[in-house]
Amino acid sequence: MLSGFVDLLLPPRCGGCRRVGSWLCAGCRSRIRHLREPLCRRCGAEVDTPRPDCGCRTRLRSLARLRSAVAYEGPIELAIQRFKYWGWRRLASPLAMLLAERLVVEGLAASSAAAVPLHPERLRARGFNQSELLVRELTASMGLRPPPGRLVRIRATPPQVGHDRLWRQKNVHGAFEWLGPSLAGRSILVVDDVATTGATLEACASALRAAGSGPVIGAAVARVTV
Repeated sequence: MLSGFVDLLLPPRCGGCRRVGSWLCAGCRSRIRHLREPLCRRCGAEVDTPRPDCGCRTRLRSLARLRSAVAYEGPIELAIQRFKYWGWRRLASPLAMLLAERLVVEGLAASSAAAVPLHPERLRARGFNQSELLVRELTASMGLRPPPGRLVRIRATPPQVGHDRLWRQKNVHGAFEWLGPSLAGRSILVVDDVATTGATLEACASALRAAGSGPVIGAAVARVTV
């Protein structure tokens, strides 16, 4: 909580290089690596040749599409770490803008957006959910409506970092639930800061589809290359 208050008082400082003046300076923006075409049409991974899917269909059954704005490296990696772990909450705006720009280019639209939820224990420890901050920015900039309920994490799970694809899938399987009325075919954008294998976003999409949603699009600011 204190870090968020201090964040509001301090002048803008670049999340990539810490230079005072803006939350993401022109120099760091110029060094961001945008994901290069061709991309897998389904999961958004960089591939050698254009194709409908890269073999991801067997593990991404609930997500209609998955897209990330940029590669998780260089200044973006530093900015996301400062946003997520150091409490630089004002970075939500420039990071969400990168994602919004990608979604517009791809022509991906949804009626509502939902954040990947944290377990209450982790939320208390961190003080905020970085994905919720991104959703607030996206909702405002893209004209999305709030969903008629909320996505919750019903089981605490160890961090996904450092584990393989199969472990990640098992770790988050059944970890999320929709609380609220039926989504009645509503298209949903489910948002996270970083995607690696897409397992967390897929588990969220599974819960949303079980609640009657229409197509679910996974969206993350940055993609880790695996």
